[in-house]
Order: sequence, then structure tokens, then C-alpha cells
Amino acid sequence: MSRSTSLALILITIGLFYTFISPQYSEMNKRRALLNEYDNVIQNVTAIAETRDKLLVSYNSIPKNEIDRLSKILPDKIDTVRLAIDLDSIASRYAIAIKNVQVGNTNDKDSNSLLLPGTPSGYEKATISFSFISNYENFMSMLTDLEKSLRIMNVKSVTFKITETGLYEFHVVVETYWVK
Repeated sequence: MSRSTSLALILITIGLFYTFISPQYSEMNKRRALLNEYDNVIQNVTAIAETRDKLLVSYNSIPKNEIDRLSKILPDKIDTVRLAIDLDSIASRYAIAIKNVQVGNTNDKDSNSLLLPGTPSGYEKATISFSFISNYENFMSMLTDLEKSLRIMNVKSVTFKITETGLYEFHVVVETYWVK
């Protein structure tokens, strides 16, 4: 073979490499990278499914009465009727009749104080106000029971005045929470 033929074959080979083989090779590398990404996604989904299954087994191992207690601590919605019944049952232990129960939602900036600015809070607040007439000892006993109840409540304000009978007329405002 002559030198010019060898040179021509080398040039044709280089031309074919850059014209056909190199683009196909880079396309194959892109697809291989995409395949690796898909493999990573499948591995992540598998890991998430395993974690979900473990959490489901853990959740199912919790006794139902404990789940009910957790639901009472931070319910997933505000049930004003159930809340009024709970307050009334606590008050009835001390012969207190609750009246003028009012429930209102509050969305102030304090509810986001534990979160970063701009992130939504994981809970909502409701303000409950109610009135009743009682003596001081029964009032303090009722507040103690309210403090020990499972539902999270913060007493925001207490006002009172003396009635003609010597008892006190109390007006109490509390906040309670529920998960969004």
C-alpha cells in the first residue's frame, strides 16, 4: 500500500469518527447518565417505600387508646361541640355551669414563631371564651383540671367580678390548637 492510500484511509477514519461515531458515543453517554438517574430514583422510591412500611408497622403497633389520646392532644380539626362538651364536663365536676361559649379562629404571627419566616405553620389556633359563676376554690380546681386535660389549652385571660351573692362571675379566654 502506498503512503498516500494509508494517509487517505487514516483521514477517512478520522472523518468517520468525528462525523458518526463521536456523536453516537456522546448520545450513549447521555443516555447512560439518564439511566443512572433513573436507577437512583428507583432506589430512592424503594427506600421511601421501606421507610413507609416500617412506619406503618410502628403506627399499627400503637394501641388504639393511645392514638385516641394523641388525637385529643392535637386533633386534625376543631370540633366546637366536642370542645364545649369537654369544657362542660370539667366544669360540672365542681358544680359550675358554663355559659356564653364563643369560639373563634386566630391566625396571628405567634403561631409561626417556631418556624422560619415564610414557611406555613403546621397548626391552627382557636380562641374559646366562656363565662360562669363560682367560688374561688372551685374556679382554681377547674383550672387545675383544665391544665391536666389532654387537650392543649393556654389560658390567655381571666376576668372576674363579685356578684350580690358573694360568688364570682368569671370570664375566661383560652387558646387551643389543631393540626392542619
